[in-house]
Amino acid sequence: MSGADPPRGDGTTADEETMYGWRVRSVRRALAKRDLSEGELTVEDLTALGHLDQYHYFGPAACDEAAHVLGVDDATATGDHPPRRVLDVGSGVGGPARYLAATTGCAVHGVELRQELVSLARELTERAGLADRVRYTVGDAAAVDLPADGYDHAIAWLVLLHLSDRGPALERMRRAVRPGGTVLVEDFTLGDPTPAQERALREVVDAPNVVERTALADEFRAAGFTDVLTCDLTDAWTAWTDARYDRFRERRAEFAAVHGSETYESRASFYRTVRDLFADGAVEGVRVTARVPPTTGTAAAEPLPLRDRADSRLGERDLTGILEGARAN
Repeated sequence: MSGADPPRGDGTTADEETMYGWRVRSVRRALAKRDLSEGELTVEDLTALGHLDQYHYFGPAACDEAAHVLGVDDATATGDHPPRRVLDVGSGVGGPARYLAATTGCAVHGVELRQELVSLARELTERAGLADRVRYTVGDAAAVDLPADGYDHAIAWLVLLHLSDRGPALERMRRAVRPGGTVLVEDFTLGDPTPAQERALREVVDAPNVVERTALADEFRAAGFTDVLTCDLTDAWTAWTDARYDRFRERRAEFAAVHGSETYESRASFYRTVRDLFADGAVEGVRVTARVPPTTGTAAAEPLPLRDRADSRLGERDLTGILEGARAN
């Protein structure tokens, strides 16, 4: 769900409450300040909440780029295909799922480990009038029950870094996506960390087994994917994490007044750690795209396209609005 936050677990620890409980409360406060506590919502109402709605780096801009690379954005517009079916692994409070469904017409199934995030995701999606196209399941990416060949695409933003063994999750994604279907994942890869930075990855970021880019691509191949390609997002993510930390410090007083100094210090420490990891070259950002091997025969589904996937334009994006606003809490 988010490399922007520390780990999730089956139970709720004090740290998890600090890093996740505040999100649910903050969304409700933000909507209340906009007189939107009840009644219908638009996707724009929710994306205006910035990082409260979408936890991954660059939010809707990253969704737009993913839709373009996967071809989801033109499938409905051309009328040549039925609505695409998208599996969103680590769906959080549902922001990306709602945004993609609203902007491309696709149907999205979000899988998220934390029940409180799924409950809020369902509520917001119902209020946004998208419950007919977006649904959510509480489950572990490595163990959740998914229909075989049930999706055209799978996406995951900043999820795999939290898994010590990514193989089961990748294999489950591959079995869930139909032959000829495609996947898009954005995640951390290893740069040149010091021993202290490796400890920070494990203990602060809860990234127990981040590997180099080529090794991550090999894990996709080992899981049965073909046509695996990586795209370097490091420069864009370095700028993003730096801006996130600076803006968060600027609004310390306002954040602490709402959520308390302990929550502020915990989040600020986390944001600073991630910023430093990128700035020092200890970690890199990568987008991996791949395909489930097509089958042969007259009844085989048409392989889906992957386009412009070797490049990213996220680094050209304006960084304003990337976080929840000081008055959105």
